[in-house]
Amino acid sequence: MTHPTPQSPRSTTPRITVGVFDADESDLAVRWAARHAQRVGGTLHLIHAFVWTELDVNTDPIPGMTGSGIRNAAHSLIHDALEIARADHPELPITSEIVDGSAVPVLVEASAESDVIVVGGRGLGRLLTLIVGSKSLALAARSHCPVVVARGDIEHEGPIGLVHHETAAEVVTRAADLAEAYERDIHLVVRAETTAEEAEAIRARTAEQIALSHPSIVVSDVTIAASGTAKELVHASEDASIMVVAGERIHGPDKPVAAPRQLVTVLRFANTPVWIERE
Repeated sequence: MTHPTPQSPRSTTPRITVGVFDADESDLAVRWAARHAQRVGGTLHLIHAFVWTELDVNTDPIPGMTGSGIRNAAHSLIHDALEIARADHPELPITSEIVDGSAVPVLVEASAESDVIVVGGRGLGRLLTLIVGSKSLALAARSHCPVVVARGDIEHEGPIGLVHHETAAEVVTRAADLAEAYERDIHLVVRAETTAEEAEAIRARTAEQIALSHPSIVVSDVTIAASGTAKELVHASEDASIMVVAGERIHGPDKPVAAPRQLVTVLRFANTPVWIERE
């Protein structure tokens, strides 16, 4: 059941799509998405995946009880999400829709018309248990745009955290874009086996790369992640306002989803929203 006319992904106005579900973490995702849309001059799109039709559950109202029924409950979720977004950003352009289907395929389809998809830390119907499992990794791997997992302190004013990836140039560019939009420095996080000299060399190369397109952005610091426990990664995320990490796209619906170790670690331990950049 679609209310608005979909916006083209080629529009110059960024479209920030957030998955709305019956969980407190979903409210956090709506707040982050609205804040981000305001920051980048975009529009906010609220979407709820209505799975009950596929499960052959009766969604009709209970006779004599106004506003009852699962379908009406879904409309209430969208309405509440709209109120949450409007509370801090009353002028933000917002659209919404309820789509029959389960969460991952609905959001993957929506990602084709979005600049970023935002879900709660336990979104997709309790996502945190799935985020290192097949369903949520399928969203991160098959999405046509970046995916943000909103968690932790979404109001933190720290730098943009960038988890270093040897071959993913896109993640560096995205971190620079976010640093520019949020007027922040970049804090680089490198692998545990990296020496101090290597870490500084990576920081210098990253800063040089960013300077070519974003001359005002500073790569201010570099942290070497601790082995095993990822304590330093957690520490870095506590200081950051957003953690940016590379994801891996898969091609073909029947291929397995393999989660990069860095991505799984960040999603398990980060105390701040995690931006998963596509290849």
